[in-house]
Amino acid sequence: MRRWLLLVPVLALAAAPPAAAQRRTSGPVLHEPIPVDAREDVAMGLALDGDLPAALSTPRGLVPAPDPARPVGAGESPYSPQARNDDGSFRPDRDTRRPDVLPYDDPFSPSTAPFKRLSAFDAIDADYTLKVRDPGTSVLPASPVPAADPSEELFYADMVVELAPGRKVRIPSVGPGARVLRARAGVGTEDIPIRLFRDGAENWFVEADATQKARLVMELAVPRAAFGGDFGNPSWSQLPPVPPLPAAIERSAAEVSQRLGVSRAQPPREVVTKLVSYFRSFVESEDAPSSSKDIYLDLALSRKGVCRHRAFAFLVTAHHLKLPTRMITNEAHAWVEVHDGRLWRRLDLGGAGRMLRDPNSRNVPYEAPPDPFAWPQGSTRGEDLGDRSRHAQQQPFTNPGATPAGSAAPNGSAPPAGSAAPTGSVPGPNGPNGVNGPTGANGTSGPSSPSMSSGAPGRPVPAGPDDRPASTVTLALQGNDARRGAPLRLHGEVKADGEACSSVTVDIVLRSNAGELVVGQLATDARGVYDGSLVLPVTVPLGDYELHARTWGDARCGRSMVKAR
Repeated sequence: MRRWLLLVPVLALAAAPPAAAQRRTSGPVLHEPIPVDAREDVAMGLALDGDLPAALSTPRGLVPAPDPARPVGAGESPYSPQARNDDGSFRPDRDTRRPDVLPYDDPFSPSTAPFKRLSAFDAIDADYTLKVRDPGTSVLPASPVPAADPSEELFYADMVVELAPGRKVRIPSVGPGARVLRARAGVGTEDIPIRLFRDGAENWFVEADATQKARLVMELAVPRAAFGGDFGNPSWSQLPPVPPLPAAIERSAAEVSQRLGVSRAQPPREVVTKLVSYFRSFVESEDAPSSSKDIYLDLALSRKGVCRHRAFAFLVTAHHLKLPTRMITNEAHAWVEVHDGRLWRRLDLGGAGRMLRDPNSRNVPYEAPPDPFAWPQGSTRGEDLGDRSRHAQQQPFTNPGATPAGSAAPNGSAPPAGSAAPTGSVPGPNGPNGVNGPTGANGTSGPSSPSMSSGAPGRPVPAGPDDRPASTVTLALQGNDARRGAPLRLHGEVKADGEACSSVTVDIVLRSNAGELVVGQLATDARGVYDGSLVLPVTVPLGDYELHARTWGDARCGRSMVKAR
């Protein structure tokens, strides 16, 4: 089935002519404004206040810089000890229900939602309260470099802070190992001197000598490997030391480790693989785990919990095994960081909520390296939480390279970088949207091209060589029509080199002449099969659409796309 009709009511809207068309001028036009073009700013090396580059060139296109002089908006909640839970600790709980809509603000572009790194913990008290082992702070200097390190990713930060004399205000960082290239705090064009600090778990703080609500804008660099890619293979002696647990917690963690079949007799990478697999298998539950005097045992052995329960139990178990681990939290999600002998690596354990209430949801998403560990079918990943929230609040369809009607580009600059093809990329063989090679007679996609772009607001594919074997995807839809708000039942499989691609995410996409919309995601099981239902958003306009399935693959399976037949 190539095309299908949405059976929905028709609503015709007539747009009023623009104001400029309603006015007539009697004389010649002496001046005409020229729109800001971030591409020209990058080519000319232009900078804003504080030597901040005017834009960043990313695989998704150009990301315009935030305006350091922009006034504080009415909806911008400042980072301050009064507004944020800033007591420097975390206490586990037994509420294992999955949350629906979570508040979130995203200060980073490209967007890392929901992985804003706000609070990190690396020590465990006798009552299971998590704290920072070394809470003392050291200066976080700005360290610009003449040229960006190719192993690093660049980000802008734009946030409002409530400054007070002698008060260190907690602020988010973009990832472990991040460094500040440039920073400026101020009100309008007036600069405010600030000092940046970090503690032993890489929590960040800002301090000033004046009481002031100010805008803090920074350019940051962070190792790309901190977000994904192949996990290291160190020996135990190559890992940083881990402090001993309190005696009672040590006994409980030993019991859990034995049940999981993990010990220091195994290499660290094997231990991490088993721990990730186990804690990703947790399920959210309306029924709390059975209660005893030991909340860690109750959570770990019941395999119940959302993101914060999984990360907490992972941390305790890892510290028993002397595996350097931190738990990271913000207002919407929690995960862990594990040291692989070279650097700290972000590991999402799933258990994410259903939706973010993010006022900056149109921000261009960051594309992390492939996850090195498998996901169980039906997982609730943090990455999917960010994707769902962006898709739900964006226009249903956007033309590549165009700003959505009725919206303004950030800071009055060029259209959002996520709406344009990646810099240096080339269109795919079937057109500008980068569809993989010709569709075969059996409904599977052909080989992927070495360089591929996508104008859709889903996961981008960076330009450049891709040595992974191309995946083949099949897609079948039950029924021959669809209704808004009603489920679509879909199934298919993903393979590469004839072998199943297990635990990869499959995007289900609607395409029309106006653009495309990602309806949702499904995950493959151990056989490479995906099977499930997705609800068609009520915002989809009337029309004919093509139904596609695509995967960005993982460390073994390459990207691919197929159209339903």
